[in-house]
Amino acid sequence: MPIIINRTIMKKKVKAIISKSETGFVIMMDGFDLAMSYGDTLEEAKADFENFPKEYIEVSKEAGKEIPPELNNGELEFEYVYDLSGFFKQFPFISATALAKKLGINDGLMRRYKSGCAPVGEQQKRKILDGIHAIGKDLLSVQF
Repeated sequence: MPIIINRTIMKKKVKAIISKSETGFVIMMDGFDLAMSYGDTLEEAKADFENFPKEYIEVSKEAGKEIPPELNNGELEFEYVYDLSGFFKQFPFISATALAKKLGINDGLMRRYKSGCAPVGEQQKRKILDGIHAIGKDLLSVQF
C-alpha cells in the first residue's frame, strides 16, 4: 500500500543495485526481482530503470493485474548502490589487485569479487568501502 500523508503519496526509498553485464550495466531493485534494466552505459541503464515502475504499473493495469505494493504506486526514490562488479566496471582505472593489496585483502579473492564469482560478506564489504572512502579522502587532500 502506498504511503499517504495528508492525501499526498510519499516517495518510498528503495535500493537499486548496479552490476556489470556482458555488454554494460544491469540495475536491479532490491526486494523486487522483476525490476531490472540494462544499458551499454550506466546513464542508459539508469534512464531505463527510472521508467520501469510507471511502465510496469501501466502494463499491469491494462492486464487487470494487481499492482505490487513494493512499487508504491510508482512513487519511488532510488538509492543507487554498486556491487563490486558494477564498481569496477564503472571505474576501470582502479585495479582490483592494487586495491586488494592496499586494503590487505587477498588479491585473487578481490578479482573473484570483481567478476561476481564470489559473494562478498557484510564485514568485507564494509572493509572495502571504508578503504575506498579513505583513498578518496586522501585524494581530496592532494595539491599541486
